[in-house]
This record gives sequence, C-alpha cells and structure tokens, in this order.
Amino acid sequence: MSTASIAASIKESFAARTPLRIAAGGSWLEAGRPVRAERTLSLREESGVTAYVPADLTITVRGGTRLSEIEAATRETKQWLPLDPFGSGDGTIGATIATASAGPLSSNFGLPRDLVLGLEFVNGRGEIVRAGGKVVKNVAGFDLSRLLTGSWGSLGVITEVTLRLYGSPEADRTFVIHLGESEKQITSLLRALVAAPLSPFAFVLVSASVSRALHLGEDPVGLIRFGGNSAAVKAQAGGLAQIANTEEIDSTNWQSLREIEAGSHTSLRISGLPQRIVAAAARILSDDVRGVFTSIDPRRGVIRVVAGSAEGTASSPEIAAGIERTDSSELVFEKLPADLWPTVSPSVVADPLSQGIKKAYDPHNILNPGILGDLN
Repeated sequence: MSTASIAASIKESFAARTPLRIAAGGSWLEAGRPVRAERTLSLREESGVTAYVPADLTITVRGGTRLSEIEAATRETKQWLPLDPFGSGDGTIGATIATASAGPLSSNFGLPRDLVLGLEFVNGRGEIVRAGGKVVKNVAGFDLSRLLTGSWGSLGVITEVTLRLYGSPEADRTFVIHLGESEKQITSLLRALVAAPLSPFAFVLVSASVSRALHLGEDPVGLIRFGGNSAAVKAQAGGLAQIANTEEIDSTNWQSLREIEAGSHTSLRISGLPQRIVAAAARILSDDVRGVFTSIDPRRGVIRVVAGSAEGTASSPEIAAGIERTDSSELVFEKLPADLWPTVSPSVVADPLSQGIKKAYDPHNILNPGILGDLN
C-alpha cells in the first residue's frame, strides 16, 4: 500500500463517514481509550528505508518500519537512532511518533519530537500533507511534525518520517547501583548522584519487583548507562564508583526493562519537578506491590508504573489513588481496562483548542475516534 492508496482509502471513509482504526505493527493496540471504528487501516506493509544519508546523519523511513529495521539499517555505518520506547523492537516508528512513546534514553537524547526532522501524513480528508524537511538545519514556521507527535493517529496517518541519527558510541556500558536499605540512605545517595558531574546516556531507578524480574536482586536499584569514547566512559564509571556501590551488568537489561510490561492491564506515567521526584523516590520505591513495576527517571522527573495481569495485583483505581497522593503535577494513563476509562480519564481533548484542531484535520472524526476521549 502506497501513500496514494492510503489517501484513497481515507477519502472513501471520509465520504462515507466510516470510522477507521489506525494500526501499524499492531503490538500496542490495547493502549489508549477504546476506538469506535468499523474498519482497520493497517500500515503493516508500509515499511522500509526510502532515503539514508549517513553524511548528514539522517534517514527517511515508511511509517510502518519497525525500530529493529532502523537499527539494522544504520548499524553498518556505525550510526543509531536513540529511541527506546517501552515495548519490543517490533514497535514501529509511526506508532512511536504518534504516541510520543519515550524510554530511558530520552533524558539525554530528547523525546521523539526532538528526533523528527519532518514527516508525511494523510489527514482525515484524505489529503497528503508534508511537514518539516529532510535536513537537520531545516527551519519551518508552524511545526506540524510536533502537532502530529503524540496525537495517537487522531489527526492524520503518518506514512513517512525523516529522523535525526547519532554516531554509535565506541563504548556502551551499564552499571547497577545498590541504593541502600533505609529511605534516608537512598535519598542521600540519589541527591549525590543527581548533583555529580556525570553525563549518562540513561539513568533510572527501579522497584524491587523490577529488580526481581531482571534478576538483579531483591531490593530497589538504580540502572545507569554510559556511552561515548572509551576514555570518557571509563572516567564516568570511575566517578560513579566514588559515590556508590556499583556492579557492571549486560546492556541487554535495558531491553528487558522495556519489555517488562508485556501483558499488563495498566500503564501510566507521572511527571513532576525533578527535585520533588528525587525527594519522594525512596518512599515510592519502598512500596513493593505484587505485579506492580515502578521505574523513575530522576533527571526528567518522570515516574512510570505498570501493573501486570496476574491475580492478586493492585487494581487500576488503587494505583491511580496511590499516585495522586504524591507531589506529581501530571498524571497520564497509557493503558487501562476499557471499562475504567470513563471514570478515571474520560477525555483529554474536550477543550475548545483540541476540538478546533481536530475539526481542521479530521472534520468527520473518522481517524481513531475516541482514542483520546470524546470531543465534547
């Protein structure tokens, strides 16, 4: 299926006012509010690299291209795309951009919107729209690329994306940090780590349940990743050893952390001021609830909570209530049992601005209707 055929399919649905469920790889369809659609428009076959200019550190790919395909395409030229959204490598670039999914690397390399130079999409009228460009220095007026990022396919179907790449690090090493036993010890260590002159690729704190799932022990720990030239990484590791009790582990643990929510019924993230998150981290990590996996990015000020599907785990409302008692400033649900959305988080697009944007790009509300909630 080409962009033209996707546009033709959407034009047909626009004329008939037939709602469409937009799907790429189909590995995260349980996320978001239930979609009220009669047909599915799949981008599964819309994959592949359409342009790659290693000298410019840019690559252009179709919307259904898997992240693992991009990794394979750039590996030979010692380049990489530092996007590590939660989930498997089977996730597609289109879905990653559409949902604005970000992982631990985002604290150093930026969010998906920061790595997108330009994109092509088809709006709800079936019109093909191009935004941004294919070079790093491209400058545009109103940034449609950022508007589409995080819109969950409700404004347009992303068919092609141009991305900024980075050179692969010469050295890439990961360490587990043993945080201590008491909340006071953990808080003191975290403050020292955040204040230290370290520049890790990624740094997260994980609960005891995550430690057990990753076979790292029975207590909450920190995971830190250094990358760059060998001398710089060695110096960073030495500086870390002066502050904390560490142990080097295999870097595949980062992928295992991303995949830990497979089969979960609830996932959410909480954003707040980093200093408040650090102050509350020890207390949050001490809550060891069966089937609930918690990770914290202290530099971004983001807490991620995932609840598994096993019996005996905390329910979604219980998790939400517990989170709302923290000092967080924003609570965003990604996955919930379908019957809980109306009461826990009915809509995030009921305001006049969101409704106006939706009307401009999808006037008949045929693209993923309901995935972000009702418009009014």
